[in-house]
Amino acid sequence: MIHESFKKFGYEKLESGIYKSENLFIANGIYIKRNFENLMDSLELTYNKPEIQTKYYSEFWNRRKVEKNDSIVYEIIREYNSFKSDKKRLNYENQFVNDTLVDLLKIEFENDNLDSEKAKSDFYTLKKYGLHQSAYNLLYERAEYSELELDREKLKKELTKATEFTYPWLIDTEK
Repeated sequence: MIHESFKKFGYEKLESGIYKSENLFIANGIYIKRNFENLMDSLELTYNKPEIQTKYYSEFWNRRKVEKNDSIVYEIIREYNSFKSDKKRLNYENQFVNDTLVDLLKIEFENDNLDSEKAKSDFYTLKKYGLHQSAYNLLYERAEYSELELDREKLKKELTKATEFTYPWLIDTEK
């Protein structure tokens, strides 16, 4: 479901949030000392080939086998690698797409032409999904929204304060 949702949203848009250099990539603040493309190619090449697996790939595929998801992970990696080599968008199976996830990815990654109308739309999308802390963070804690004309106090009154903390989709990036 996540893979199909990522395909619908577009892997190329997701990659915009990954810093890559020759021997390092950073995704969501996690530093990985490997070349991203080489890693993905090697994962595909070493699947079910223990004779060519180094420790890293052996451990990776053994974890997937224990979890009983090795074949689907391999298929996802294979599809992703084909997208990288063909440079064309992957077809997705709509019945497996999670539209909520796609909507949240749009809020997180499609900010190139952000204006007040898009900000309000993002606010109401978060509110619709019950992500009130994220909607609050959009209003007060996100730099990309801070300069936009919004009636923040009016919108804030539409939110419900949670009784228990849940990790928000849109985190505070102002501090």
